[in-house]
Amino acid sequence: MAHIRLRGTTMLQKTKLGEYVKPLTNVYLLSSLIETLENRDIGLPGIGVFHGEPGVGKTHAAMFASAHQDILHIQLTNNYTSKFLFEKILNELGAREKGSTAYLEMRAQESLAQTGRTLVIDEADHALKPRMIDSIRFLHDRSDVPLILIGPNDFPAKLAKYTAIASRVMQRVTAHPASLEDAQSLTGYYGRGIKIAPDLLEHIVSVRRGKVREICTCIAHVRTMARTWNMQTITLKDWGKEPFPAGNEFLAVGGAL
Repeated sequence: MAHIRLRGTTMLQKTKLGEYVKPLTNVYLLSSLIETLENRDIGLPGIGVFHGEPGVGKTHAAMFASAHQDILHIQLTNNYTSKFLFEKILNELGAREKGSTAYLEMRAQESLAQTGRTLVIDEADHALKPRMIDSIRFLHDRSDVPLILIGPNDFPAKLAKYTAIASRVMQRVTAHPASLEDAQSLTGYYGRGIKIAPDLLEHIVSVRRGKVREICTCIAHVRTMARTWNMQTITLKDWGKEPFPAGNEFLAVGGAL
């Protein structure tokens, strides 16, 4: 399997955004975790945990890895059952099978073992139920593929209650808030066609506390307003008291969170 080694390189990667952007910090972190698990010594457990605050770009990192490292990325919801998870894995691997839960579990384990693809389960806090988490553990044990669980900040503490799977965690990595460099990379797509001055971009990163999702929204809003004002470059002074959209809030320059 081909790997991309992202850290320390200036190589640009093509993303589904349709533009060339440098991979973000959390893309580097998740990529490194994937490589560590895939290259582990025989006999070592192959489970990793990637956790952090909502909105800092964990899912973005997983999507990037899915496109560039050939991982299998599954996002859970509150309504997922073990059987539906097995069906989803098989569908993603091109095997549309039906049958009992036990049969689908066996086929999912076999198919993962055959492909050797790393399995990344996003929103893994939805799996913190005894039968579901055991099903995921057996996927790892019987296929021997690396397994990464992505969850919120408190996910490791919650996972620790399930000792059978927690004891198989080889490495835990914390997702970081976006940096100014990350935000500059994001402007290549969400701010295309205009120039956002460093002071305004730094302010956006600060008031949004490094949350990638909200930074993207703010950059896109600046682009919209720049077109409205017929401006090519916008500084913090130019922005003035114009509010930033952020969820249900609108944050003005200097405003408190």
